[in-house]
Amino acid sequence: MLTNQLTIGLYLIAVLQLIYLSWTDIKSRIIGNRVIISLFFTMVALSWLKYEQVFVLQGAIGLAVCFILFMLKVMGGGDAKLIAVLMLSIPPAQLISFFFLTAVFGLLLIIIGWLFFRQSIKQKGLPYGVAISSGYLATLWLFAS
Repeated sequence: MLTNQLTIGLYLIAVLQLIYLSWTDIKSRIIGNRVIISLFFTMVALSWLKYEQVFVLQGAIGLAVCFILFMLKVMGGGDAKLIAVLMLSIPPAQLISFFFLTAVFGLLLIIIGWLFFRQSIKQKGLPYGVAISSGYLATLWLFAS
């Protein structure tokens, strides 16, 4: 019972952290290291409580792949760290859903940005942390048990 309540509390904390992260990404196109570090601790605790393990290998692989994409200037550093941290708490069977949903939300973000915020997107770039956060939350919702 206590574990269930702690898990729900950690989910709420994660949701609040991702909302804050998305807001700062929209406003300044920066995902701060402080929120990534706090999210890291939340994801580790959440994964341990829910699955009794932390998916370190896939988080490390995600960080390596995203670092390469960052070096190639395909994605921002904050986005790379965000994906790696979130992957610590996603079981391998749910990873494809996470990336698919992130891509869907990314497409929606592009469409909305192009229709309503074209100038801002051209000048500052796309706040993709919003799509990553939305993809993660949608994955949590889909696989909630």
